[in-house]
Amino acid sequence: MALLQQPPPEKAIRSQSIVDTAKKCLSAGLLDGGFLDFLYPAKTLSLIHKLAVRDVKQMSNRAYRSANQAAIRSFTSEAVEDRVAIDSDMDHAMNLLSTMRENRLHRSAKEPTILEKNQTTEKDELSTSESYVDTKAGYNQSIAEYDQAWQRYHKLETTGDMPEETLIAVLKHIEQLTFKVRAETSRQILDTFGMIPVEARSADQYEWASRASLILRDIDSAMQIQFEAQERGLESVRYTKRLMRYIVKHENIEAGAKLLATWEKQPFRADINIFQDLNSVDPKILVNKAIRIGKEALDGLLSKRSDIDTSVRNFAIKFMLRSLDMPEPSEQFWKHSETSNILLRLIRLSPELSPFAIDRLLSSKTHALDIQAVMLYEDIRDRTDIVQPKMLMTLLISHLSSVHDDRHLRMVFEDYRKHHGLPSPELFALTIRQMSRQGDATAFHNLFQEYRDNFGNPTDPSMYQQLLHVHSRRLEVKKVIENFNSLQKVFGFVPNVDCWNTVIAAHARVSDIDGALKWFNKLLESEVKPDANTFSTLISMHASGGDVDAVENLIQDCEQRGLQVSTSMIDGLVLASIRNGDSEEAEKIVGDALKMDLIGSRTHMWNYILNNAALQRDLNKLNYLHQCMEEADIPSDAMTYGSLMQGLCVHGLPQSAEKILYRIMRKKGIRATAFHYAVVMGGLLNVGRYQRVFQTYQRMLKNNIKPNFSAQNLLLKAATHLDIEDHKVQGPGNAEAPHYRRAEELLAQAVESADASDIALPEPVKGVGFQRLDEALTSSLFEYLIYLNAQSGAVDKIPTLYAQYLETSKRLRPDAPVDLPIKMLTALMVSHRKLNQHDEVEKCWYLALQSAEPLARRTGASLAEPGWVLPARRLLLNLPLMHYMKSLLFQDRTDDIPDVVAELQTAGYALNNKAWNLYVQALAMGGHARLAFQAAEEELMGDWQGWPESRGGRKSPNRDRMPFHLRNHLKPEQRYPNYRTLAQLTKAYMEMRNKYAFAGSDSPLQKLHAEAPTAVSAVVYMPRSRQRSALRR
Repeated sequence: MALLQQPPPEKAIRSQSIVDTAKKCLSAGLLDGGFLDFLYPAKTLSLIHKLAVRDVKQMSNRAYRSANQAAIRSFTSEAVEDRVAIDSDMDHAMNLLSTMRENRLHRSAKEPTILEKNQTTEKDELSTSESYVDTKAGYNQSIAEYDQAWQRYHKLETTGDMPEETLIAVLKHIEQLTFKVRAETSRQILDTFGMIPVEARSADQYEWASRASLILRDIDSAMQIQFEAQERGLESVRYTKRLMRYIVKHENIEAGAKLLATWEKQPFRADINIFQDLNSVDPKILVNKAIRIGKEALDGLLSKRSDIDTSVRNFAIKFMLRSLDMPEPSEQFWKHSETSNILLRLIRLSPELSPFAIDRLLSSKTHALDIQAVMLYEDIRDRTDIVQPKMLMTLLISHLSSVHDDRHLRMVFEDYRKHHGLPSPELFALTIRQMSRQGDATAFHNLFQEYRDNFGNPTDPSMYQQLLHVHSRRLEVKKVIENFNSLQKVFGFVPNVDCWNTVIAAHARVSDIDGALKWFNKLLESEVKPDANTFSTLISMHASGGDVDAVENLIQDCEQRGLQVSTSMIDGLVLASIRNGDSEEAEKIVGDALKMDLIGSRTHMWNYILNNAALQRDLNKLNYLHQCMEEADIPSDAMTYGSLMQGLCVHGLPQSAEKILYRIMRKKGIRATAFHYAVVMGGLLNVGRYQRVFQTYQRMLKNNIKPNFSAQNLLLKAATHLDIEDHKVQGPGNAEAPHYRRAEELLAQAVESADASDIALPEPVKGVGFQRLDEALTSSLFEYLIYLNAQSGAVDKIPTLYAQYLETSKRLRPDAPVDLPIKMLTALMVSHRKLNQHDEVEKCWYLALQSAEPLARRTGASLAEPGWVLPARRLLLNLPLMHYMKSLLFQDRTDDIPDVVAELQTAGYALNNKAWNLYVQALAMGGHARLAFQAAEEELMGDWQGWPESRGGRKSPNRDRMPFHLRNHLKPEQRYPNYRTLAQLTKAYMEMRNKYAFAGSDSPLQKLHAEAPTAVSAVVYMPRSRQRSALRR
């Protein structure tokens, strides 16, 4: 009831409005020209006379209720959502009364002659009079029933005795009478409208008459009235929108086409969206109507029906496109693949509408629609000769630059140059920035020179920064420095702080800490002052190595200089803590950052802890952190979903990661990159789905995503596994080395298409680890294949592969020396060891030490001092160390192994579980049993819990045992002895026991029991079993 009555918040304000309205009616003389009482609630005329002579203060409660009752009845007589209501606003009523008075005066001044009166027969006059009398009588009866129903309702309301059944019955009766009254009123309005000469009809009268026609569901009459109003220039924009809403709801495609065609003939109406009133329609219903209307138009065009013309096709297209202006329908619109299919097929049949379609798709600001807009542009460009407008191509270039779509940006820019002449300086700047971001130095310098030829030297300082940035992205540090030194000489531009930051960042990207600090000191000595970005760059560089102390010192230095701490600095502190192995501290920093007043997004720091949880194979923690992120209103980005995908893939669930990639990210409007596809490819590779790796790669190419060298490397590994499976199919007796045919073909293709711009993408690259990006670009493609050939004995192919590697490195980086990264040196060590070239193995080991030094050295630390290795890089040399120990073991140089390991530990390097097991095995096999047991006791037996005991022929429960599939994915601090280590220790122990069987209490065997009790116990009580699964952690 409260909703129906809509009571005013303050009685005095409402009373004053009612009195003022009544006085306006009398002062305008509206009641003197024939008051149309049937348009208003009962007793409205007498009420206006009473209210006009009263003062608000004198209005009693009873008078106020009587005055307000008309508004109540008018409101409740409004139509429900699927009907077009008569507006009960008093201002519209006054305007209509004023117009009717003028029309009556006009008719009385232009009275017809006697001859004109005689042209109407007596029979027609009689029938017209009887019809009017009957209509009036029926209307008066409806009004009487309507008033009685309302009186009954107010009586129930006053007494308070309102049973639910009675109230519902009364309201239903009122609703039925309301529609009956509205129908009778609409007929009276149309009869009155027909009496008014065409030249005397006003805009309000056209609107009321058109509304009345829609109430009677007479769309033809409503369209005729609308067209007449349009011809006279009196149509109502507001009601044209309502009429279009009615047409769409009833899916009258022919009427909609006619209305749209006549509307667009007037130039000043072209930019008005007459579909705007569809906002109130349920989005799902609107989408279904769009599909049905589009289908009808498409089916008619394809079947060449005569009743389907161009206007119908245009209406279907523009209705579907205009629906995108509404936020809720646009989200529902493209969930249906059928919708996009119908719309694009219609536009292909009407390419002249493609500019409008592309503009509407881009204006939606939706990821899926943006892609459709670009695809539509490319399709129309390839199939037709239609030239898109200049403003539209400008909009496309701006959009493609913002989403970093390099390929389509080049295409549209060249089309603009071809059809519209020289682009503006702003378009040149957008394209130049994109070329710089992509690392395309050739295209960048060509455009930059063309810009100078046409517009002179740039006045925007950011253009000069891009001149340095393009080479920084390509890791060409020398060219960055050369261009920096030439800025003032060639262009007369004094480098600003952004240019200095670009030079520092170029050194940081190649892990040249000394070079970055050198240029930072030069900046401090210059007249240019460092800014927050300067410190953020240095902090990020130190954070990647886990140097927490250096990061904290830089943040303190930044605060002392009066610069505000940004989120990127806290990001670096979080990353440094993670790389330093302190995950709890990193999570604490992220939590504290929520209370800080920081500039910038906090998403990156959350991504760091999410990715750390993913790599630790802790799905519960990953899910918990992501929930905390959402509760803190931290927006998720592409790397957030990449971390979730990474967690699923390392846990052996690549199919769940695919759902995130293909469904959730698309639904959220987040663009997938080559990194996301590489994550899925790596997950599929780990579970042996090698064919699916190729399918994922093809899907990435189909979506116009340029693969990075990480994706190519994963594809190469999948190809080698398929080649190995083919080799196994040939039979177990095949002694030949496998032929990696697929892998070699893919390698040749990857090398041919490789370019320095492949490392310029800002997204992270999977599988690089601590390698320098410039070295990983080429080495990642060759090192794996060299390693496999060496392991399988096909060493004759390795020199050829190595020569190709050197040639490719020189081609891609002609100004830089070819430095062999650690992984490449490891692969070569395997090759030399297979050929018994142990001198070459030792050379590779020392080269690995030299390569690791700049990556692992702590800032400001001296190599002569112990502990100069960064904690995050302490495991950097484990792979080459293991192959070097195998080489020393083969040469019977096991005496040198403890010295090598001790030297590494002094510097700060550490061994992981596999390296410690191999170290113990080498010592045991080399006759150093005591050292082997001591190392096993200190490094491997910390979590040893003993062998399973047999009780009554049954083994005891194997509690706290590590799952077998996790043993190859231990954390650096987790160690356990593997089966081969215990077997070698057992052999060494047996030899010592036989040798010192009759020795006294001071024998080496007894000392061994005292020095390594856990290791000796594990060996002594080792069960006779060949199953490795019998081993506890």
